[in-house]
Amino acid sequence: MFQEHLSVIANYLWKQSVIELNRTLSESEVRHFNMNDYYYLTIIYQMETPNLGKLAEELQLTKPAISAIVKRLTEKGFVEKKRSTEDKRIYHLKVTDKGRRIIENDYKSFKDLENLLAETISKDQLNVLKQIFDQVVDRLKENKAKV
Repeated sequence: MFQEHLSVIANYLWKQSVIELNRTLSESEVRHFNMNDYYYLTIIYQMETPNLGKLAEELQLTKPAISAIVKRLTEKGFVEKKRSTEDKRIYHLKVTDKGRRIIENDYKSFKDLENLLAETISKDQLNVLKQIFDQVVDRLKENKAKV
């Protein structure tokens, strides 16, 4: 039963994401935007301005694989590379306005879901749910560190 509820919520959030993608990107861009692009874009966004090495480490991919991903995201206008001012050999990645719109539209859907929860349950229940989510996120982070 709980799995079904999570599935409904995940599908709702994914549907909202697809709707916003269609509003943000051209028809051609949508056709060439895939789930991997979305995943890599969200990781770069969450890391803020990672360098290629940190991104490779985070995704557990080789530097050549990261270079190909970054090239594709750069060509699509979602990410830009900025040369480090301290070390000219290092490039940092920055999500462009276009890429940021994609991610922030999803964050708006997350906020809408949070508001729905706040309207549906008591403040005490919401606090308990936040504590549970904090624990689950901590466990997920721990598990990721072990991989």
